[in-house]
Amino acid sequence: VRSGLPHDAIYSIDRSGNALWAIGGHGLVLRSNDDGGEWEKIARPGDFAALGMDTLNGRPVLVGQAGKAFQLSDSGENWEPLDTGTEERLLDVATLSDGSQIAVGAFGTIVKRSAGSKGFERVAVDWDAIVEDGFEPHLYDVMQTNAGSLLIAAEFGMILRSRNGGKTWSVQNTNDSSVFALHQGANGRLVGAGQAGYIISSNDDGVSWQAANSGTKANLLGVSSSGKTFAVVGVRAVLKSTNGGRNWQAVSNRDTERRWYQGVAGITPDDNGRRFLAAGQFGQIVNF
Repeated sequence: VRSGLPHDAIYSIDRSGNALWAIGGHGLVLRSNDDGGEWEKIARPGDFAALGMDTLNGRPVLVGQAGKAFQLSDSGENWEPLDTGTEERLLDVATLSDGSQIAVGAFGTIVKRSAGSKGFERVAVDWDAIVEDGFEPHLYDVMQTNAGSLLIAAEFGMILRSRNGGKTWSVQNTNDSSVFALHQGANGRLVGAGQAGYIISSNDDGVSWQAANSGTKANLLGVSSSGKTFAVVGVRAVLKSTNGGRNWQAVSNRDTERRWYQGVAGITPDDNGRRFLAAGQFGQIVNF
């Protein structure tokens, strides 16, 4: 779909209404209005690695290296910097049902932005109360479930869960392998993907998690769904599941076996049954 350049990298693909957004290294921002068929470059917010995004009132909000964050202006022609109160790398941001936003990143960093605010504020977490030795894990992904719970994917297989908007957290899963990405399918099932082929799923709003046999030891970096089908992408690995993440089949071809992919998004199936977009190394975007 897009070939990219040798020094390009895309770290996330996200949907907002009918638009798809892809973000990556050196402030790369792309937009597609036709389900990923054609992509246009949007003005860059600066030379920084944009690592995570979500939209707020239809406008993308980016987070990334050195704690930087930007929001696209109303005109869509430039980016407004947002104060995050941290210089730690931010890896993901999620817009919540009340219009607030929460972002997570390195060394246990959690920042939150109230609806209408121009900046984020640090969320204090009592790590001693929830993690042995008070260790501050890297936090890779954050989302709000259909039921309103907040979930964070973290180092050492940790899934952190909050039922009160992030005031307190509980650990619902641990493992030697970190969890890098979370996604909730249309049927409410949650799937997490991570290090060394680690895939887990939950059918009770993230309270309990079950591990699946992925058939790979590759690092898995992204997860999404289209209809009843889930897809996971990673380092020289693309997998699909048609039974809620219990069993996985590899998608094997020249592109999947030679590249890493981190961004993945479900799309309307085409005439050939391709229902996902994946993006990553060299800024390449493929469909499968």
